[in-house]
Amino acid sequence: MKKFLCTIGILTAVGAFLTGCSMGPEATKTEPIEDEAKVQELYNVAKEAMVTYFDTNIEDGVERIVEGSKNFVLVDLPSQTYLHRNNMIKGTAEGEPVPGEIYSYGVSMDPDTNAITGAIVVEYLEAEPQKYEIETLQESATNFLIDKNIIEDVSKLVYSGTEKAMSNEVYTGLKFQYNNEDDILVTVSLQNGQVRHFEYSAKIEVEQPAEK
Repeated sequence: MKKFLCTIGILTAVGAFLTGCSMGPEATKTEPIEDEAKVQELYNVAKEAMVTYFDTNIEDGVERIVEGSKNFVLVDLPSQTYLHRNNMIKGTAEGEPVPGEIYSYGVSMDPDTNAITGAIVVEYLEAEPQKYEIETLQESATNFLIDKNIIEDVSKLVYSGTEKAMSNEVYTGLKFQYNNEDDILVTVSLQNGQVRHFEYSAKIEVEQPAEK
């Protein structure tokens, strides 16, 4: 069995995507979900997830473009074999950002069970970013993971540094390893000190053909 880890990114701070794969963007691919019933199903899951993780109601009257997609990760380069890693639903406001409103959101789910594997909410805030100590941000992230039942045993959680792809003047991304193998990303807003994104990436095992 071959083990590898790849984070299929959902939305970042302003709607870009984080691939997180060491092989680069070519190691992932995305296909739109055209089935309206499936998009609605994912939206309903996302709506509950936004309340659960961020205490946020996305049915707030703001017009947003809602899109569903299937995300795949390359598991075998010679044969160009991809694994369906997750489904994602995202919503992006059509107009200019309005202070205090949700500009965009995204939720990533297991393609078989709809279990949440990541979520993000992007609000337009006018508050000045604060200079938080990294220990304070780490504590906020850890408390979030515990309070939201994303991890079961905090003793198995190890902080492994900041994530540059998820960090800027407004956000700081933090990397953790859980149970010595799974990766977790948590992003904290420097404007209000709240967690605005998390992403859990379990290692996957792929059957390899027997050597000749």
